[in-house]
Amino acid sequence: MYLPPCGPDEERIGILIAIPEPWMTELSELRVKFGDNQGAVTPAHITILPPTTIKKSDREHVRAHLQAIASQQTPFRISLHGTGSFRPVSPVVFINVDRGHQELIDLEGEVRSGILDTPARFPYHPHVTIAQQVSERRLDEAERTCSTFEAQWLVKGFRLDHVSSDGSYQSQALFNFTSPV
Repeated sequence: MYLPPCGPDEERIGILIAIPEPWMTELSELRVKFGDNQGAVTPAHITILPPTTIKKSDREHVRAHLQAIASQQTPFRISLHGTGSFRPVSPVVFINVDRGHQELIDLEGEVRSGILDTPARFPYHPHVTIAQQVSERRLDEAERTCSTFEAQWLVKGFRLDHVSSDGSYQSQALFNFTSPV
């Protein structure tokens, strides 16, 4: 996992969609099983904004930005199905977002605007990481093992997390979608 540098007057944040139980635990445990220890400190999730450095003095502006976005969103369905990979560009295997893909792309575009308008390292591709930076054999195993994985739920909001220097995530705020249907 790439962690951008963070100075003394800065903090690292991430924006994500939490995966509900029982799938969060199942996917986090699988990640550890495949040799990716990040699964032990970072629960399975769908990233909206990867670890990003902000000035501590901008914290309230960031929260206001996220609240404004959430207030314009309505809940939507997500379904996960099967696996994919970013290989050979990046040693990552993931669970595909089957339904809700476009809604997540649109949400990422909204989040990555205004005060959070920062350049992306890679084009946004909604997914749930199940193995990264492990051997090719482990990546292949993850891709095979999870090829029939399925889950679906109604997404009612997103989360702002603090991202520690070890890559672990700690929830800071929830932003519920409150726009009338």
